[in-house]
Amino acid sequence: MRQLARSGLAVATGTALSRVTGFLRVAALAAIGFARLSDVYNVANSTPNIVYELLLGGILTASLVPLFVDYHERGDDRSTDAVNTFSIVALLTISALGVIFAPLIASIYSSRLTGSDAAAQQQLMIDLLRMLMPQIFFYGVTALFTAMLNARRKFAAAAFAPSINNIVVIAVLLTLPLLQDGRETVGSVLANRNEEWLLGLGTTLGVVAMTVILLPALRSAGVRLHWVWEWRHPAVRQIVRLSGWTVGYVIANQLAFWVVLVLSYRTSGDTSAYLAAFMFFQLPHGIFTVSIMTVVGPELARASNAGDLTAFRRRFASGLRVIALVVIPAGALMIVLAKPIVRGALDYGNFSESSVVTTSSTLALFGIGLFAFSAYLYTIRAMYSRLDTRTPFLLNVLENTLNIVLAVALYPSLGVKGLALSWSISYSIAAIAAWAILDRRLGGLEGKRTATVMMRIVLSSALGAVAAWLILNYLDPSTPLAAIATVLLAGVVGGGVGIGGAAALGVPEIADLRATLTRSAPSIDTTSA
Repeated sequence: MRQLARSGLAVATGTALSRVTGFLRVAALAAIGFARLSDVYNVANSTPNIVYELLLGGILTASLVPLFVDYHERGDDRSTDAVNTFSIVALLTISALGVIFAPLIASIYSSRLTGSDAAAQQQLMIDLLRMLMPQIFFYGVTALFTAMLNARRKFAAAAFAPSINNIVVIAVLLTLPLLQDGRETVGSVLANRNEEWLLGLGTTLGVVAMTVILLPALRSAGVRLHWVWEWRHPAVRQIVRLSGWTVGYVIANQLAFWVVLVLSYRTSGDTSAYLAAFMFFQLPHGIFTVSIMTVVGPELARASNAGDLTAFRRRFASGLRVIALVVIPAGALMIVLAKPIVRGALDYGNFSESSVVTTSSTLALFGIGLFAFSAYLYTIRAMYSRLDTRTPFLLNVLENTLNIVLAVALYPSLGVKGLALSWSISYSIAAIAAWAILDRRLGGLEGKRTATVMMRIVLSSALGAVAAWLILNYLDPSTPLAAIATVLLAGVVGGGVGIGGAAALGVPEIADLRATLTRSAPSIDTTSA
């Protein structure tokens, strides 16, 4: 258990560093200004992720860890090599097609644009897409490397790797103004080929670095890569068979994201505001929930493979309660402190006051659904650990259908804020449905105990949010430096009140959290019953 606790802390530390560098990355882009140039860049840079997830990423993420755990424990390296080889060929093919069809992809996003620079926006997006689409290959290879490491209980390197990507992109964005006299625009970048190459190839280089940095960790873990081209190998057939429902899951996910991008792209700056708010929103989830999911996920798979449902139920329920202890207070503070968070992190250079208001309002509405988002993905991961891909697909169809319908309905009146609200509502409904299904199938997930703990956490979190709100209203920060100081003070006080209130109300998971932070064995049970 101590090893798993240390692994969890390493993942949390690596993820925290990745999120901090992600903040700096968004801040570097914000200094350029949330206008059409940043929108074009964000859409182009998001597209390789969409295509990767749409065609292969979800399959790899959902299926690889449980399968690689099984192969590793049986000493079946050939199956791992066959899956890797097949995946690499597929990734190379998809990347090449992405480069070829860049003009068609760009036209989907820009078809509704009007104005004098509409053609320039489309041309810049095409140029950037051709340089960014090779990222698909490296995202996929990173997923393969990460799964092999996780199957061997090696988590740290993959957690730190995204920081390398962010650092490279930060350097790119900070270098960009040096190549241009005055404010960067779509037209100025098109007129300066060096800027185009810097934005496109420099950003892709960050993803390459993220992949390469994992090679020493693989060697240290004893992983040896071999080319095994057997597309009819049983392992390849197994992952293809499991992928059927997962493909549907990913299509639903990426369709909803595409709708959000198309809607937000109608108004200058909305796409960048949405993506920036979403990055802030993901911070607590990325640092804590992903750490729990990464470490507990393989253990859930082992319990499932062994048929030990008692251990599975205990591990899942305990992990969910610890996630709630951190994420619910974080969501409450996010709602209250959204504006000073955005001002302190992004209000520099050409970032406008209207961008502060739009981005912070969007972030506050995301905060409403923070715990639902974490709980949903944690529950989906538990289903995947049981090699159940059908149920996550059906749940994701529900969630994304709600998201799309609400987004289309709310955007005309609320703008980008409506997209965040639709996200929170849809994930809240889906999280309840996911938990209910898993609870029924496993014969109970300590529901009464979990509900009691969560009610106490909600109450203590509300008290913490009130404390933070009082400090915010007293200080009323109007400059970035004052906003940073306010967030630190209000966050510490509000978080302290929230966690302290939970302790006073007798939330037992306080001990689990303390154990994790001190590297002792947590009672997030990861041992067999």
